[in-house]
Amino acid sequence: MLSPPYYLLLALLLSLCNDIASAFCPSNDVMSSSRSRFSPLSMAASNDISSKIRFLGSGDDAIIRPGVVLVAPAHEYDHFLMKSAVFVYAIGLDENEDMVIRGVIIDHPTAFTISEMSPNVMGSLSDNLMFRGGRSGADSAMLLHSAGGADGHVKGTGEMIGSSGIYEGGVVSAMEAADAGLANPDQFKFFFNYMQFRENELDDMFKGVVDDDGKLDEWVSLEVPPEYVLDSDVERGEMWSKLRNTIREIRQG
Repeated sequence: MLSPPYYLLLALLLSLCNDIASAFCPSNDVMSSSRSRFSPLSMAASNDISSKIRFLGSGDDAIIRPGVVLVAPAHEYDHFLMKSAVFVYAIGLDENEDMVIRGVIIDHPTAFTISEMSPNVMGSLSDNLMFRGGRSGADSAMLLHSAGGADGHVKGTGEMIGSSGIYEGGVVSAMEAADAGLANPDQFKFFFNYMQFRENELDDMFKGVVDDDGKLDEWVSLEVPPEYVLDSDVERGEMWSKLRNTIREIRQG
């Protein structure tokens, strides 16, 4: 849950922007090309498990690229990452030429709607919940949605994030499209802050732990439908639990 200081700071951040879209930080400001398994390009996945969810590996074998969802193991005890599902939206090199991976936790709702955080977001989107994307970002905010692209009704969003069907930004256009009935408010999800990892941090995270049953429990990479990422009707850890059950079914066969 957000405390009052977060409320005041974010409301001020958004209200001071002449163009509200500028308050939602673009994902690739400090990103450039990357290397190794952390690829910004679409990579060949493992066997197509189902028409909805694709298993992209676990532990050291996991494919990590923009557009995937990383699912925490049961043994993850970090305050933010415990029972979390993280949507990766950008990978690249920062200003120090260090590898950076950025994502947002998709199932950590706050108690506030976006209009409570910023009176500049009005109309059909005003009742959408704000989600806490992570610990980094200096209380910046961002919008993810599935209404962009050449055939979408939200403009100014740039390219699709990987092959996820999800786009970032275009807040003013998003409000207009939702109010005109051209897009459903459920297609939009607001986040403040994000998770940021360096390559060595992810390497450490993805080392598996043997659980009490003698089975290796590791972080898993999945490709999921956009509605999984954008679902706002979830409690903390609920999407994590759903995806963990799916992973169990995939492994069983």
